[in-house]
Amino acid sequence: MAKPQTLNEKSVTDWLREHPEFLARHPELLRDLDLAHGTEASSLIERQVHLLREDNRALKRQLHELAGIAGQNEKLMQRLHQLTLEIMTTASTTEFIDQLCHRLARDFRAERVGLVLVHPHPALAGSDTITLAPEPLPDWLDRLMTDSRPECGRLVRSKQETLFPDQQVEIGSAALVPIPGHGVLAIAASSPERFYPDMGTLFLELLAATIKHRLDLPEQAQRKRA
Repeated sequence: MAKPQTLNEKSVTDWLREHPEFLARHPELLRDLDLAHGTEASSLIERQVHLLREDNRALKRQLHELAGIAGQNEKLMQRLHQLTLEIMTTASTTEFIDQLCHRLARDFRAERVGLVLVHPHPALAGSDTITLAPEPLPDWLDRLMTDSRPECGRLVRSKQETLFPDQQVEIGSAALVPIPGHGVLAIAASSPERFYPDMGTLFLELLAATIKHRLDLPEQAQRKRA
């Protein structure tokens, strides 16, 4: 013989969720239920309307936030497209990287932008925006290159010294953008809130693809552009 199930708040709540029509079929129970719970609701319907209104306000706030994010992303995509058009035809790859870093710093409120290569590139030389990573690669840099996903947030001292070895001003936050097979584009700001872990990275991923495309051009094509 099956053991009768012990009733508790959770089992009652679960049962009511599975039978939402129960109180509609037994409205007399509403007289015995205390539904106030700190609100002015005096009936189950009023309480339900109150909760639905709260949910509606929360959904409106979320929709407003999403609309704002969508608008920001659209502007970023437009600026990235314009930036790509303006610098893609530069005469040399070094000039391409220099102009890219300059424009990112100017147009995207960054105090410092630089490309850190994990190995020398035949078409890149003589630029103060380009540095070589130390050997062997630090563990965090090796993981970043392996994951190939942008990281945003504050920089610890060791990362700052690797990415910006000659930087004298304290960096508040940065976006680290892996360029698969080549290195990392580092975009730094003095504000700790400029780049944060949960921010969207689609713009950064598209930026990485643009840079990788230029760096992957055959050496013959690089010389033709020079």
